[in-house]
Amino acid sequence: MSKVTVADLRKLLEAGDGASLVLEGGRILLVPPEQLPGHAGAMTVTTREDLRQRLGTGEPEERTLREQAEILNTGIAELGA
Repeated sequence: MSKVTVADLRKLLEAGDGASLVLEGGRILLVPPEQLPGHAGAMTVTTREDLRQRLGTGEPEERTLREQAEILNTGIAELGA
């Protein structure tokens, strides 16, 4: 199973509004909002808006992104996904 990485979170932050990170078929995917209906069976890991809310404004530090990735990976593991 793939894990959420700092690179995944950076890409999500750079994506447009409504973008999501999803877990589908054991892979973490960045999905723009217009493509979400095609990923109906995927588990949403986080959205751009949720991540931005947790990080606050400004450019997040590498350490902060690492911590967020670990929090998300722990949540995925706890769900058994």
